Amino acid sequence: MVFYSMVMAFPKKILSIEMLLRDMLYVSYLIPSDRISRFLPSALKPAMVDGQHLFVSLVIFRGKTSGAATIPTPRIPFDQVNIRTYVIDPVTEKPSVYFIHCGISGGLITFFYRTLSGMPVEHTPFTIKPKKAKDGAYSHYDVSGRWHGIFTIEAEEVSSTLAALSPFPNVREAIDYLIDPLVGFYPDGRTLRRLEVYHDPLIPRVCKPVKIIFPYLSQLGIVPADEVALPHSMLLIPFTPFLIYLPARTFAHL
Repeated sequence: MVFYSMVMAFPKKILSIEMLLRDMLYVSYLIPSDRISRFLPSALKPAMVDGQHLFVSLVIFRGKTSGAATIPTPRIPFDQVNIRTYVIDPVTEKPSVYFIHCGISGGLITFFYRTLSGMPVEHTPFTIKPKKAKDGAYSHYDVSGRWHGIFTIEAEEVSSTLAALSPFPNVREAIDYLIDPLVGFYPDGRTLRRLEVYHDPLIPRVCKPVKIIFPYLSQLGIVPADEVALPHSMLLIPFTPFLIYLPARTFAHL
């Protein structure tokens, strides 16, 4: 098996933007593929796990910009929430990410995102409040804000190690699919862009839901209201640097 977390080539690293990401929570739902097909451009195929289902995830994190990876610059804090699903990258034929919608808490970072990447992000006011025990475990993780309705996500850590995750045959394939893809796609007007990133292999902790209210997922027709509170899994990454290779390349026209 070829793992997705491979070292970024030096020329790409020079042109990369670094972001320091903390308290990354992945709230994932296993759904029928027909719920997501209308969001996907024709150039991309869904990364189904059993021929009929695929995952959609909420990814929530606290971040700081760090400018060009090789040039120290002031760090600007922001919080971000993404609704994303998983597709097959036609270049590598491996699972990758397709961003359905993205929200950012800071107005300035929202502007920079749109300007530098063309990604259609929305200014979304919300806060992330993690609490840790003395041993570093997340005793409570709380997210609340407004994004097409008031949303709340509360979780708590139940294990520092992911031992198994159905329907994946092993932990490595689960991680590679859900949290380790190094390629993402997003629409920029009538253009589909392909974005490459790099990060070290991620080692997730396992959480359980305490409370989830997220009306936007139901409004989009992705996850019915009575299923939102019952995700397939919740994985948490305490910290990782991300290198984002810019500019995102034009992949296809929509």
